[in-house]
Amino acid sequence: MSTIDSDYFPKTPQGRVLCFLLALCAIVLCGYLTATLATFFVSQDAESDRTEIAATQSIQALETEITALPTEVQACFTKRFRPVNC
Repeated sequence: MSTIDSDYFPKTPQGRVLCFLLALCAIVLCGYLTATLATFFVSQDAESDRTEIAATQSIQALETEITALPTEVQACFTKRFRPVNC
């Protein structure tokens, strides 16, 4: 209908504008339907108790890593820049 990638296309400027608007409406409608479907699935996942538990565990693991990071950085720094005995 919108003549995208077709051998047949409108010759008049009005026809081309109409076909452009039709194509634009089709793309917007497809995007809207996709966003609605994605919102449905995301909201289903967000309401799940499993998701909340997994998020809490993930945050705790990140906190543990961040707490250990200064010790690791200090160990790497002293290992790399060890004073040379003269």
